[in-house]
Amino acid sequence: MRLQNKRILITGASSGIGEAMAKACAREGADVILLSHHLQDLQKVTDAIRQSGGKAHSILTDLSQQEQVDGLIPRLEREIGEIDTLINNAGLGWGGMIPDVAMQDLRLVFEVNFFGMFNLCKQALTVMGSRRRGHIINVTSASGRFGLPGVSAYAASKGACHTFTSGLRVEGRLLGVYVTEALPISVSTPFFDTMEGKKFKPKGVVQTPEKVAESIVRCVCSRRPKAEVLPFPLIRLAFVIDAMFPGLLDRLLGKDHE
Repeated sequence: MRLQNKRILITGASSGIGEAMAKACAREGADVILLSHHLQDLQKVTDAIRQSGGKAHSILTDLSQQEQVDGLIPRLEREIGEIDTLINNAGLGWGGMIPDVAMQDLRLVFEVNFFGMFNLCKQALTVMGSRRRGHIINVTSASGRFGLPGVSAYAASKGACHTFTSGLRVEGRLLGVYVTEALPISVSTPFFDTMEGKKFKPKGVVQTPEKVAESIVRCVCSRRPKAEVLPFPLIRLAFVIDAMFPGLLDRLLGKDHE
């Protein structure tokens, strides 16, 4: 087992990509710590892993509540043990055109998607940096590299995560800590069904959570983790087009909203 004796903390682990990653890491021998604010789903995933012979701990936490996030990683290390890898996967979606997004809704999206992740990264970098080893993976989104009409609030939060992760990667290297950004495209999870605001239906290629989890777990298992994981490699072409021909991608993405 490639992750034997490794302890991995995964946020947003009660469904979707987080659930798939938790189960995959457990199959590889890791002791997984699952974090979510959905109690029943969280316990269901934890029980499934344990029944399959894996090791799992469920931690009920709401990332939008700073008091629940402050000091979380040092506390978990005291209670459970040293955390080798942090995977920031939790995300809150919000659909609607920009005039329809209330400021309090935008702040909630950033509280979960950015500030909660930032807080955990800060804690992880502190403890991992003191040991000069560890791995932080931030699951952002391809939409954070080029905004999508109808989900601008979500895309903006993921854009902030992308820029932050770029800086974190450099600081992590100075402390002996690997930092990886995973940028999935649309995934067939409950994410879109539970999205707040106006519902958003993804178009084009939609991947399974297991496919996305496979690419991320492969990086977790690597001795020299990649700086970037693209579960759908062809999305890089969109990144190149956006960089070389500003505005072209805007016109293509905007056709469905005309």
